[in-house]
Amino acid sequence: MFAGFDLNKHIGAPGYSASFQIKAENLEKASISGFSPYDKGNEEIAIAFRPDFFVEYIRNLESLHTFGESPQDFAILEEVTGNEIIPNEEMIRQVSIPRQMTVQTISKKQRDNSFRARVLRAYNYRCAFSGIQLKLVDTAHIVPVNYDTSTDETCNGIALSAIHHKAYDKGLITFNEKYQIIFNKIEASKLQELNLHGGLKKFIRELRPIIDVPPAISDRPNVNYIMTANELRGWTT
Repeated sequence: MFAGFDLNKHIGAPGYSASFQIKAENLEKASISGFSPYDKGNEEIAIAFRPDFFVEYIRNLESLHTFGESPQDFAILEEVTGNEIIPNEEMIRQVSIPRQMTVQTISKKQRDNSFRARVLRAYNYRCAFSGIQLKLVDTAHIVPVNYDTSTDETCNGIALSAIHHKAYDKGLITFNEKYQIIFNKIEASKLQELNLHGGLKKFIRELRPIIDVPPAISDRPNVNYIMTANELRGWTT
């Protein structure tokens, strides 16, 4: 775990404290959610964060440590990051303009990390289409994130290896509401016409008849999300 503080609050004439404190509670929160702000008073903000949030912390460093200047801005940052919620337009408008982008970027990073971690755990870090692990598996949204109906629920996610993720996004393969894997024969014909079908038979042979699904029913792909996603991608399953 890391903890960041505003250096400007700790430099000066003799008598200034070169150290700072942060509550263990904030470190514990950050270990779970990735990020936790702590109001030390006197307009000073300390930030607890996991290593995977280091880049976002650096990018938003100057803005983050000004949230102590506004109790309202800090309260919104704390609420958004503490509950992993998507800040709506009304909530964003309540934040001072210079800090609005920081709230949005930090909350997005937090949700993305949370979604990825939850989905990978649900699928035991195994590709749902092939069963491969080997630390080669990532997550995909079933209903793509650029659609209004997309969510960060675990049941809108699926764990896929890099090659199966690309094949899924490009419409080469999908799965239906019975979790059956479907191969796009039309796309396969196009690949053959372009003489780009090398490895196609092996790719098809290694696909499972049905996807591996998480043990917990609540984590399994939601039927409505599957149907919506297939419709958006032009499938008629």
